[in-house]
Amino acid sequence: MEDIIISLNASNIIVNIFWTVIIFIVGMFLARKLGKVVRKLLLSVRLDQAVKNLGWQHFFEKYKAKVNVSNFLAVIVEVYILLITLMVASEILNFSVLTNFFLNVVEYYPNILISSIIFIIAVFVAEFSKKIIYIDENDKYSNVLGSFVASATWILAILAILYQLNIVPELVVTLFVGVTATLVLIIGLSFGLGGQDIVRKFLKKFEKKIK
Repeated sequence: MEDIIISLNASNIIVNIFWTVIIFIVGMFLARKLGKVVRKLLLSVRLDQAVKNLGWQHFFEKYKAKVNVSNFLAVIVEVYILLITLMVASEILNFSVLTNFFLNVVEYYPNILISSIIFIIAVFVAEFSKKIIYIDENDKYSNVLGSFVASATWILAILAILYQLNIVPELVVTLFVGVTATLVLIIGLSFGLGGQDIVRKFLKKFEKKIK
């Protein structure tokens, strides 16, 4: 009887290992495929070019570092698939400690994915604002307005990312309210202290550019 139980346990272990290997192989395949899809998608929307247009490339080149945002975000997606694969594999092998660990990481990981999406949106908003507002290289008002919009976008994006990652959320909410109120005050003062003339001038130049 004991021999039968031992043989059954051994066969179960072999079956579990077999399915673990299959799941790991499938997970690796899906991670690579999905990573390639995300990488191609980000390249098609010219994310790296947008980052380059913001001037970040020159900053990293000073420190002899290369930045490839599309590859970085694709790797984040690949790691997410691999974490799910490892969680399922550890569950099959009855490694409860590892299963709980990977489960906690997987549950937190959507915060990283959402933060990545916020980052992508911020990149395009900042670049788009410079393209629209930066009409004349010699117009200091357009330069200031474009830099203001881009800076405000990044400040709000960074606060949103910190909040999404649960990094001192109470402080982030306080800063977010303060920054929003400050931006509203600055915009209100700009319109009250001659900002209307600047906006009118900008709209006329923008209309000429369109024509």
